[in-house]
Amino acid sequence: MEITEVIKEIENRKNTVELSKKRFTCANCGSTWIELVGLIVGHREGFEDLFLRIGVESENCQTCRYRPLECQECGSKDVYEIMFAEAISDDVPLSFKGIKKVTRSSDVKTS
Repeated sequence: MEITEVIKEIENRKNTVELSKKRFTCANCGSTWIELVGLIVGHREGFEDLFLRIGVESENCQTCRYRPLECQECGSKDVYEIMFAEAISDDVPLSFKGIKKVTRSSDVKTS
């Protein structure tokens, strides 16, 4: 069965979707991409349920916290997850009280 056939079949059923959406960027070449990982289940009365598993989520190493991701463009392992704007809380106000000016001169005061 082709992926397009599976998608059409799931669209014709009552479905349950449990997908996590994560955005990544490569520090080496600057490319970004979105990974969807999870499960889509299509239900129809009188038929077997149709399960579509998408991807395998990579987990951080329990010892060093390293995540084994690789950039598809350049092959670099220097890949980081970026938070989506809707995942960032609006409740936290920005504060600039702790910012200091750093110059080579020793007589500059901090703000």
